[in-house]
Amino acid sequence: MTAFVEVLRLHDRSLRAMVWSVVRDPDAIDDVLQAAYEKAFRSLDQFDGRSQMSTWLHSICYRAAIDHARYEGRRRHDDLDSARGLASSALVDDQALAGVEFAAVMDRLDRDQRVALMLTAGLGYSFDDAAEITGMRRGTLASKASRARKTLARWEHA
Repeated sequence: MTAFVEVLRLHDRSLRAMVWSVVRDPDAIDDVLQAAYEKAFRSLDQFDGRSQMSTWLHSICYRAAIDHARYEGRRRHDDLDSARGLASSALVDDQALAGVEFAAVMDRLDRDQRVALMLTAGLGYSFDDAAEITGMRRGTLASKASRARKTLARWEHA
């Protein structure tokens, strides 16, 4: 048990980032991760070592996040207009506004594009490993990551 907890501590940050890219609800991340961590612990005897432990954990957390998103049937959308109104009243600095604008751009990506981008560009997984985590074909995942990068590049140059 102690070793498993240490493995979770080692990967918790990247697992949180990947779950966030699916559920987009900061309040749901802990619930999704708790359910996923419990499932992983119960399934430890099924880990066969064909992939890395981190890939296996990301796969379990990805499926838990997808299940949560489907169950909730909602996606979080930031109110960009309200944020701009607050910025004009000097309550929000430029960095905070840029974060809200970035979140709004991320909301324009579909869930698969966000996940592909988070796993490959954000967490450094290879396309093969990210495809294994998500269950997508490698080419599909690479295409979604590429489209996501192009969308973000357009935002950055706008």
